[in-house]
Amino acid sequence: MEKTRFFNFFKDEDEYIIASIWKDLNLCVDTNCPIFSNIFYPIHILEKLSKIVHYFGLKVKYYGLNESSEKKGILFLPLEFNEEDFIPEYIYFKIDAQNRFKTLQHKDFLGTVLSLGLKRELIGDIVVKDNIAYAITTQEIYNIISSSLDRISSIPAKVIIIEADEVPKTEYKEFINNISSLRLDSFVATLANISRSLATTLIEKGEVLVNFNIEKSKNKTVEIGSIITIRKVGKFKVDRLIGETKKDRLKIAFKQYI
Repeated sequence: MEKTRFFNFFKDEDEYIIASIWKDLNLCVDTNCPIFSNIFYPIHILEKLSKIVHYFGLKVKYYGLNESSEKKGILFLPLEFNEEDFIPEYIYFKIDAQNRFKTLQHKDFLGTVLSLGLKRELIGDIVVKDNIAYAITTQEIYNIISSSLDRISSIPAKVIIIEADEVPKTEYKEFINNISSLRLDSFVATLANISRSLATTLIEKGEVLVNFNIEKSKNKTVEIGSIITIRKVGKFKVDRLIGETKKDRLKIAFKQYI
């Protein structure tokens, strides 16, 4: 596949991100050796990559923080290699800022890490629980973080390498709500507790993702099992359809990622 066609396949995506994939992919082809990416890519880009990587005579394996990761690193492999033979060149670590005085949030940890001059795509997902942030990155970036970070919002912190199985499993808050239809604007209005017109505005601005893909059509039919992400609101799984109310509204069970 030529370069122009490759980039067109990822039309409207960040060119820097796609150029990084192109570079690693071709390095794997040229050297006939496994290549780990140093960038963590959004799921919707990885889904597209999976559809075309065979054109290069390669296969891929993805590595994320846990089972619900939205960003993952890539292992590019020539077809004759077995991915199970390779130990991931990624570091799982935690930033321990446990204290009795202040509850720290995701933005506190992320902001401190980015203040070190690091680009967001050089680190995978960050999960925060009980004032401890769990994350994944490359050895190079881990070395920068571990040598430079000793506080989060004035709270003393320690950076420690951990095993992948020490990362907390995804937790959910379950609830049931009634919606008027399976249209995306109906879901967004209900989940964000806003009007349909404001929901439409968020969708048209690209603030809503369905299964990790930006969706700008308010009329899109959302299937049961889909994951809806509303930026600055939260991420929700449309878990199951329970039934209908007497007023013909749909009673749906949701799981909100926490």
